[in-house]
Amino acid sequence: MKAILGKLRPSKRLMIILSAAFGVSAASGGAAVYVGRDTILTRFTGPSASGLECTALRTLKLDHKGQRWIRMHVKTDRASGPERVKTALRVAGALAKKEMADLYQVVVLDAAGPEDRAAVRGAAIGAEVLFAPIPQSVPGMDEPFRASYNEAAANAAGMFHGKVVTLELEEVRAIMAMMDDRSMCIDPSAVDDVAAVAPAEEQASH
Repeated sequence: MKAILGKLRPSKRLMIILSAAFGVSAASGGAAVYVGRDTILTRFTGPSASGLECTALRTLKLDHKGQRWIRMHVKTDRASGPERVKTALRVAGALAKKEMADLYQVVVLDAAGPEDRAAVRGAAIGAEVLFAPIPQSVPGMDEPFRASYNEAAANAAGMFHGKVVTLELEEVRAIMAMMDDRSMCIDPSAVDDVAAVAPAEEQASH
């Protein structure tokens, strides 16, 4: 995989990722018609076509058998299943534009959900998106996207105990083609860094 990407110029590598991530082509429009655009719009109607505001919990960059995998855990506050998966898709697309990787994974948790990495599994997961720009190179990925969400609302402990709904690839492409926002989640650590730098700069100016 690294050998393949290494032979491509950065612009071509980005083109591969963006074409798969956003589906901005005639095929995307056809996919929306195939699934039924009205059905998709109804099912995923919400406050935003791109999901909701989210907070980054952690980002893990892994070397997996010579491949680069990026895993991101984010939190949303009492979001519905469709809003959670739209958020995950948006963040996966933003990650793909920001950094090169063979596999991107975005997991959405509830704001009241677990913080520990080991606890991010099972009922803690409100939505999950896997994106592989070249799926044939990643074991278990036969399509660029795997996206799913738990249809239940989170309980007081931030856990989801409902049916897991898996999206078809055509649905994913249609949803991403309708997005009007490509932003990442809020990163509290970045905010803390800025806050720490400001007093130091003020002190240096005196």
